[in-house]
Amino acid sequence: MTDTVFETRFGPVRGRDDGDCIHIARLRYGAAPTGDRRFAPPQPVAPWDGELDCSAAASPIPPQLPSRLAKVMGDFPAEQDEDCLHLDIWTPKGASGLPVLVFLHGGAFMTGGGGLSCYSGGALAARENIVVVNVTYRLGVLGFLPIPGIAPANLGLMDQELALRFTRDHVAAFGGDSANITVCGQSAGAYSIAALMTRNTAPDLFDKAILMSAPLGIAADAPAARQPAAKVLLDALGVAEGDLAAARAAPVEALLKAQVAMLTAQSRQADNVTPPFMPTVDGDFIAHDPVDYLKAGKAAWCPTVLGVTREEHAAFHFQDQAFAANASALLRQRFAEDYPDNTEGALARARAMRNPPDDRAVLIDYGSDKRFVEATFHCADGHVTAGGKAWTYIFAWQSPNAEIAACHCIDLPFLFGNLADWNGAPMLAGADGSEMDAVARSFGGAFAAFAGTGAPNGSTGLPWPAYQPSGIALSFDRKITLTVQPPSL
Repeated sequence: MTDTVFETRFGPVRGRDDGDCIHIARLRYGAAPTGDRRFAPPQPVAPWDGELDCSAAASPIPPQLPSRLAKVMGDFPAEQDEDCLHLDIWTPKGASGLPVLVFLHGGAFMTGGGGLSCYSGGALAARENIVVVNVTYRLGVLGFLPIPGIAPANLGLMDQELALRFTRDHVAAFGGDSANITVCGQSAGAYSIAALMTRNTAPDLFDKAILMSAPLGIAADAPAARQPAAKVLLDALGVAEGDLAAARAAPVEALLKAQVAMLTAQSRQADNVTPPFMPTVDGDFIAHDPVDYLKAGKAAWCPTVLGVTREEHAAFHFQDQAFAANASALLRQRFAEDYPDNTEGALARARAMRNPPDDRAVLIDYGSDKRFVEATFHCADGHVTAGGKAWTYIFAWQSPNAEIAACHCIDLPFLFGNLADWNGAPMLAGADGSEMDAVARSFGGAFAAFAGTGAPNGSTGLPWPAYQPSGIALSFDRKITLTVQPPSL
């Protein structure tokens, strides 16, 4: 196998032969966000002298704590480095003018990275003849915690915007069509896309969007709502308010330890999975609540695929004894809050939708609906009512482990088709390999068709009509079927 050198506007780049594709790893899109650039907006990368060697290992991931969803996804060890503003690109050999899929990973805005092996884009790029670009961006306290006098809001979103601009400007050198870019995000990555859609710059950055399991039932806060958490973090760090120099000088290990203190100080009920880090409506970089913006149809310019997994919340509550022990009481509390005039009737309807009517499962349905499903379809309604094009789906293929079900993140292996990289994932343990491969070809193939043509049923033969209000969604399972839009609990 021979490495390939690509000629870009900023200088030559060497990529590694990965079999059917060339992998360009650790391609810097922004200057290192370290030293005086810590807690600062990202700066564009400068042209380089000589050949840039991007043939080594995948990009490092940002400094982070262990993932709260490793219990279903498995662990994917990777190098961590604050110098993390990199792209990983997979391009078929000899590519020219191919559709581009840019992936923004999830992880509650505090874990993950585009260089993780579970997100390897080589299999998808080779099978579907597209260019896949993974973005690594700042997370946690370094990317999503506004700290007065120290850190502006939404630094991680600024990173993503810079990465998309770099991709638009340079992807043609790697065989991509710079006029046909689809941004695809899962969970926090999907919410990020919704936030970026509120920007006037969005049409300059991408042409189409895919929102996988976006927690659109969570409203974005104002920066002031994050100040108590920021104070806890600064106290744990031993840094005075507004002391930017001290915050920039703090070791990464100390920042992560202070982040633990901040997370520990937050009191949450067992069914609350709202991320402690989120984009904020700062009136500057983000001027509008992303969910309200989408519901109002203000991103109708962008053809969009939106979808959820059937039991999103099951991932968060797998092996969660506190949740199981309190499920009946929490379920009654939530329904008393939402349906004060008919709590018993609403509970009876919700239980009737589950067989058997187990309160733990019903509470998982409730959380899935409130934080994911309901708002996703409301956003689709607003999008098409305003004249936009949308397609909706429900990923219903479920784990052999009934407690995991069709949980949050279970669709990721089927997007990338890199099933071997997920061998240690508890959510896939015991599943039939040929069955998973068939679902992956349909699911990843539909997204690739959308990236190529603007319609997910383009070359796939799937019966996936465009969405209409109170319409239908495509259900991805062992068989692909159309299903009625899921009712709200």
